[in-house]
Formats: sequence, structure tokens, C-alpha cells
Amino acid sequence: MVRIARTVALAPVPRPWLVDALGALTDLAESTTAEDGRVLLPDGRQVPELRLAEGRHLRPGAVYESTEDADAGKGEAGARGSEADAGRRTDTVRITVEEWRRTRALRVAFAGSGSDGDVTGRAVLIGPDRPDRVELSGRAALTGVWSPLSRFDAKAELRCGDWWQAAEQDGGARRPPLRARLTCGPARADLTAVPRPGHDHEDWEVTVTVRLRGRGPLRPLVSLGLGLARRPLARAVAEAVDDAARDWNAGVAQLTVLGREELGRRFLSEL
Repeated sequence: MVRIARTVALAPVPRPWLVDALGALTDLAESTTAEDGRVLLPDGRQVPELRLAEGRHLRPGAVYESTEDADAGKGEAGARGSEADAGRRTDTVRITVEEWRRTRALRVAFAGSGSDGDVTGRAVLIGPDRPDRVELSGRAALTGVWSPLSRFDAKAELRCGDWWQAAEQDGGARRPPLRARLTCGPARADLTAVPRPGHDHEDWEVTVTVRLRGRGPLRPLVSLGLGLARRPLARAVAEAVDDAARDWNAGVAQLTVLGREELGRRFLSEL
């Protein structure tokens, strides 16, 4: 097994602000209507590239579809390719509402297919009006990739209460508030993130730990390879975490100054 850890400073997100942000998003979603398959915003505009394919809007069983030309923006050559192989170059996403109760949970399933492969999964938000837990899971099958590396399984869980307690009160956590696992053929990666108050409580200090290991019959060989590649892997993880932190800090600084109504207007303007 190879263990790699990296600590970064993140701009904090106050929990009340998160409640307002999620409230603004769900308010916006619930202010939309469906007409002849089109999903309409309160100002009458149609939500781009989205249609209600089955069921009743925002009710369990509702299915939404989004289809996009995978060669859009690639110019004339891409257009010619699309004409020759339109079936493989159209990316389609289907989102199915499994539960929509703001006082309890939002649950959706998704399935996508396109020229790069297929992906399926589920997303769950427990307690939308008072965020408690976020769960994500999915499976992907890629095309044009060596078979042992073409299939991925992933899952992640964020326990909101544990995160903010550790981040703001340094209350410690019996287990990491954020955990994720990615399984691919002969290898597995486990990721955890644990926050604590930064200097003067002006930011979060988040330690991200990645554990890489082999699995199955090839486990000894993969473990040996991971050990030999530890240094480049450590550099890659450090760069990825640092880049993610840089993007987080830039985005959060702009958003957390906005109140709920301002967030709602911004979400609406970006559609």
C-alpha cells in the first residue's frame, strides 16, 4: 500500500451560508414548470438542453433528458465525423428523480452514454433544508481503453455535521467526514479529508490522504509497481490537491459574500 498525504488551506464555507445556497437552488428548481416536455424558468425562458421525457415534473419517476452533439465546436471536420458516426458522437444524459422532499431527502439517479463510454450512478442529499449527509456512487465503462482499466466504480460520502464540527471547533472526528473510494481493475484508491481550524480561525486546514493498493490476483504485482512509482504519484497527488484548493479558494471567495436572494439571481442568470 502507498499512503500519500497533503495539507492545504481552504477558504471556509459557513454552514448557514450553505443552507442558504442549497435553499436558493431548490427554490429555483421548484419555481420551474414543465410544458410539452420543456422545462421553463419563472421568466419564461427554457432551461437549455433539458427536457422532461417521462413522468410529472419533480415527482418520483420523473425522467429528464439532455442530449448534446459531442463534436460541437470541433469545426467542419467534427461535423463531417458526426454525419458519418452520429450514433456514437451524441452524448445523452438521463436523470431520474427518485425522491424530492426538502424536509427529508433529494435522490436522483443518472445515466449517461456517449462516444467515450457509459456512466451510471446515484446522488443523495439527506436533509436539503438542513444538510446532514451527501452520498454519491457511480460506475463507468470507458471505450478505447485497455480492458482492466476500462471499468471504474466510485463512491463518496460527506457527513456535514462532522465536517463543520471538526472544521470550526477542532472537535476531532472518530472517522474522516469526507471519504471516497475508486476501484479500477487491479487497483483501488481510498481518499479521506479531515478539516481543522486554521490560524486565527480564518481558514480551514484540510488534510487529504490518499491510499493506493492492489487488489485481486494481481495485487502483489500492482503493489510493487505502486511502491516503485511512489514519488511521481506523490507529486501528482500534491499537484491535484493544490490545484483543487486554488480553484476552491477563488470560487468560494466570490460566492460566500452573496446572500440567499443574490445567489438565486446569480443561479438564474447563469442558465
